[in-house]
Amino acid sequence: MAGNTLVSSFYSIEPFMPAALAFHPDKIILLIDADSKPEARHKLDANIELVKKTLGTAIFVKTVPVKQYDLLDVAKKTVKLIEEEHGSGNRVYLNVTGGRRTVMMGALMACYTRSEMVERVVYSLEETNELIELPKLSMALSQTKRGILELLAKGRKPIPEVAEKLEKTRGMVYAHLRELKALGYVNDDFELTVAGRIALL
Repeated sequence: MAGNTLVSSFYSIEPFMPAALAFHPDKIILLIDADSKPEARHKLDANIELVKKTLGTAIFVKTVPVKQYDLLDVAKKTVKLIEEEHGSGNRVYLNVTGGRRTVMMGALMACYTRSEMVERVVYSLEETNELIELPKLSMALSQTKRGILELLAKGRKPIPEVAEKLEKTRGMVYAHLRELKALGYVNDDFELTVAGRIALL
């Protein structure tokens, strides 16, 4: 039977609760800092326990440690969670309110790579706790653009070699590279950016 899963960046209970109350989740997955210093870890653990005491009697609560300053790590783990929950038949909701901004951005970028698997994305205003619905943008790539990024992920390649491997003209490869650069997936030297690596997830 399909349920609701709330995946949320998390540090404290206050910014998290509006989404938890709005989506009536059967399961809550909290993205937490894997490398907290002892004092911060104590506060984080206390907030996790508060969530479990408040909601955990009726809702399954799970934590997933992420490297808070590594967008790619956050995105990879969030993509995996989205795929697992969606694959289990659950409706997936994403809350990007609590925690470090880098965790929020990584989770949001993961959603963009799997936007068709996510029902809603929200942010809670700190002042009013009002939930703001965020757009479900897409990082979907054409087969050619994905092929170019995959080749570049293996190391820098000359344009003629990329064109030959993809069976495209050099002009077409250059046009795709300009578009990939405009999207922020490659830099001026046509090397993958973090966004480009996330787009390949």
